[in-house]
Amino acid sequence: MNEPAVKMEEQIINLFQEAETEVYEGWVLKTLGSRLIVFPLYNVYPDNMDERIRACERLGNEKSAECMFRIAENTNFYLHSRLEKNRYILRERTIVGDLSITEETADRLSLGGRRKSKNGDRTESIIENGTAGRVEKAPAIDTKPKPRTSSDGRLVLEKAKDGLRTEPVYVLQEGENRSWEKAGRRRIGTKRGDHLFIADANKSSRLKAADILHFSLRNNITRVLVDVPEATFLCENFEEYGFRKAYSCSCYRKQ
Repeated sequence: MNEPAVKMEEQIINLFQEAETEVYEGWVLKTLGSRLIVFPLYNVYPDNMDERIRACERLGNEKSAECMFRIAENTNFYLHSRLEKNRYILRERTIVGDLSITEETADRLSLGGRRKSKNGDRTESIIENGTAGRVEKAPAIDTKPKPRTSSDGRLVLEKAKDGLRTEPVYVLQEGENRSWEKAGRRRIGTKRGDHLFIADANKSSRLKAADILHFSLRNNITRVLVDVPEATFLCENFEEYGFRKAYSCSCYRKQ
């Protein structure tokens, strides 16, 4: 039993407390939009597993929601073959990355030289990646909220509400003025307390770990979890800022 993975999956589940939730013999079912996500958190014996799978599927049909099983590695060993028997297929593997934000994290973000922006009237801290020579420490990170748009068109994180939840969610701004229209935003994660969860962290190659961490430091986030679908390892973009691969998940959907 992979206890660390199970505990972290429970933490991710708890971040979505406003979503409709049901518990079925140790499995947690969350209705998120048009999908019913099944988190089988405990090892179970295979004698009644087929019926358990069908029960989850019936519940999904009642809600007009696609049923997806998310299985953390080294848990529920018999479930993979049983899902395949019930015409489920492995659609993707997901990596879960984890970072606890400490003073050292803030120091890493403030290290390095200062780079001139395109408009020449502002500077920003950059990370020094193994270059020769002495590196001076840049001024501390500005904890005041940044403007909605950035002069160089980078992604910007902001708080928003999408009507599905009362908790603040976090969206990306892509480009400049017109992208701040409602249609130009997409939800990337959710926050509860001092935890931030970023879903689909590899959806946009422009989503940088540094942007997430700057945002976390400004909003008193102490722990960041990222879901990286369709991956077997964390990209360097996240690893260089201290994210570690916590575990992987297999996601099964009906054929």
